[in-house]
Amino acid sequence: MIPLTLDEIVRVIGGRSERPVQPFSITGVSTDSRSCTDGDLFVAIRGDRFDGHEYVQNAMQNGAIATIVDREMDASHRLVIRVEDCVEALGKLAAFHRNQTSFTVIAVTGSNGKTTTKGMIGHVLGRHLLGRSAEKSYNNHIGVPLTLLSTRLGDEFLVVEIGTNAVGEVRSLSLLATPNICIITSVSEAHLAGFGSVEAVATEKASLLDGLRPGGLAIVNADSPELMHRVLQREEPCAMVTFGFSQHADVRVTECVATLEGVTYTLNDKFSGRLRLLGRHNALNAAATFAACRRLNVEPEAILHALEDFQPPPMRLNVSRCGDLTLVDDSYNANPSSMAAAIGVISRNAGADKGVGRRVFIVGDMLELGDEAVSHHERTGRLLREAGADLVIAVGTHAGDVARGVRDGCNLGDGVETHAVDDAEEVCRSLRDWLCPNDLVLVKGSRRIALDRVTRRIQEVFGEAVDDGKAVETKSTTDGTSGLQNS
Repeated sequence: MIPLTLDEIVRVIGGRSERPVQPFSITGVSTDSRSCTDGDLFVAIRGDRFDGHEYVQNAMQNGAIATIVDREMDASHRLVIRVEDCVEALGKLAAFHRNQTSFTVIAVTGSNGKTTTKGMIGHVLGRHLLGRSAEKSYNNHIGVPLTLLSTRLGDEFLVVEIGTNAVGEVRSLSLLATPNICIITSVSEAHLAGFGSVEAVATEKASLLDGLRPGGLAIVNADSPELMHRVLQREEPCAMVTFGFSQHADVRVTECVATLEGVTYTLNDKFSGRLRLLGRHNALNAAATFAACRRLNVEPEAILHALEDFQPPPMRLNVSRCGDLTLVDDSYNANPSSMAAAIGVISRNAGADKGVGRRVFIVGDMLELGDEAVSHHERTGRLLREAGADLVIAVGTHAGDVARGVRDGCNLGDGVETHAVDDAEEVCRSLRDWLCPNDLVLVKGSRRIALDRVTRRIQEVFGEAVDDGKAVETKSTTDGTSGLQNS
């Protein structure tokens, strides 16, 4: 954070203090009392599991010199700034901070791929410029302001991830970040319960461009007709580069081979690269990254070379060996399109037969699909059957729908062992009975189904996960403030 005086902060957020504002400068902002250090401003956010107001004293003891609150607090604290709403105040402060800086902001949104693309861009640009990208999946009305406030003097770029759980969130966060480059990675059947249709999802994602600064660039997935229609119909046109498998894409994936070793790809029949990530969809993320980094004058060969050693974020198609098992951990989240992509990674048609025993799919509910939930889970079952599944373990409320999709409509489903269970704990208790040596196991489901517990249990039961050069260690992380991410 660039230093701001307490007087500036009080003025910007419209706060008031019962004590005279001291002539100190704030050098950092935190919503987690445990991470506060000397010179920090602590913002007492109310989360789903925690209320920051209960940790004000801890924040002060750890070095915070002031705190923002939206309820009455003990005046004995060092300095308390009272506002109507702490989240709103955090946003105002972040917007002010952004307007005092000149670095390039790259904002990434999409139904799938935004965290990986954000990481790819930060990985490449970090070798050539000073800057940073959002931590973890800090992509909502708390995470985005904290990301903006994390920048330092001298930074040349910042990569911001923007998610949504409700209509209007993408636009409001884009107007806060005012990006120089906007990237829309994909549009799919995510959050149908809240948006109602893929077309509405496309409208929401396209609203990212509402915050684009004059002279900025939009980088858009050409493979989504719903998205392209909305971008092209905008009243305020902007410079645009498209990417995708489509023959009309400006940055086109012209060749792509995906195996359990990774992905090899070619862009525009000219630039060839390799990724240590799984799935054809990651070639699209690389194409979007290529477009963004070229905008900042990074040479093509340098982009492709940097991407070769990019590691996937945790719980996103991470491959590891657990004794004799091969585990593919994609337990971070799921929607119908990302589920289909993950299933395709270990499909019998994916060229991954060498040394592989049975194909085992442990799949959890895909949440927030509204009235379409049953049909999408049945479709997932059919995809599993077509992928050559030997064992399917479906988890959650819609486990029966997945199982029905596996079994119904085709005699090929007769040979697929299928189990429908209520929760991750039931899976954990039965792993020794279900899994065998040399199994290739995919674990995927929506975050709240908590299938990361299953991956940890597999590692415990069948042997500690070992980095085999293809993936990174998987682990679960938590943040005491809660609610820093959307989808």
